[in-house]
Amino acid sequence: MATYSGKSYEFLFNDYAAGISEDAFEALRHKNVFKYRTRIIYCGDTAEIEIFPIWNTKTEARAAKANTTKEAQAAVNERNAKKALYRKINTNFTKDDFHITLTYRNHELPDEPQALKDMQNFIRRVRHHYRKRGLPTLKYVYVIEFADGDGRRKRIHHHVIINGGAARNEIKALWHFGRVGVDELEPEDGSLEGLARYITKQPNQTKQTKRWQASRNLKPYTKKRENNHVMSKRQAERMAKDHEAAAPLLFGKLMPDYVLDGCTVKRSKFVAGVYINARLHLESATTTKRGARNNGAN
Repeated sequence: MATYSGKSYEFLFNDYAAGISEDAFEALRHKNVFKYRTRIIYCGDTAEIEIFPIWNTKTEARAAKANTTKEAQAAVNERNAKKALYRKINTNFTKDDFHITLTYRNHELPDEPQALKDMQNFIRRVRHHYRKRGLPTLKYVYVIEFADGDGRRKRIHHHVIINGGAARNEIKALWHFGRVGVDELEPEDGSLEGLARYITKQPNQTKQTKRWQASRNLKPYTKKRENNHVMSKRQAERMAKDHEAAAPLLFGKLMPDYVLDGCTVKRSKFVAGVYINARLHLESATTTKRGARNNGAN
């Protein structure tokens, strides 16, 4: 039997399934949904689970393509690029590393090409400093952010995530154009996704400058082989009806060393089935701060 995957059409599943009508549940039970496929992505102390429908007819695949606009595809490309960056950050950086913010003095605001050169020169200076001090090889991710200035020039600044080792004052001395903020990373239950979302909150509207870049020595996140036997059509239906109760049971059995942080179940107006996304973290990575708050509450 020929089958067609819904994995590439996540953006078509944009209606949250909570509280959906009986008509919507017909989409879950639809005869064109052959089964559900599961993919697990490991990123440091965190993991993501994606569950998407496999259709047994080309009708659904044709409908998906017909409802894919250029605008939707561009939004998907932007979202996927950000998602890949989040995963790289979670895989490679911990609480021992730094988030650096670099700004400019008013009379030294650069244009976009110069901002990129400034960023590249800063990275070179930091890399040289790490080598000179005998520190671990520099790992980095940087984002060039553009915000509204005074109406005549753009207020450009930079966000950089690097592995720790150097003293903060030494890092600050390597930037020559304005203020520098150097803060230790603060993962929330092993995840730095909150910071990653913050520094990439602005869409990439310029073609002249690649706004985010990463060093080549970052470890890749791990994609586990896709599995057709984790979730049945009946389980998908239960998840859509009450994922707050069903998700902990299902993912607790699938990944007993992990704690479930959140789960979303979405359906589509255009194709059959649901798309499920779950976010988890290793139980050992639960933050001390959260544990202290919970203990204090008791």
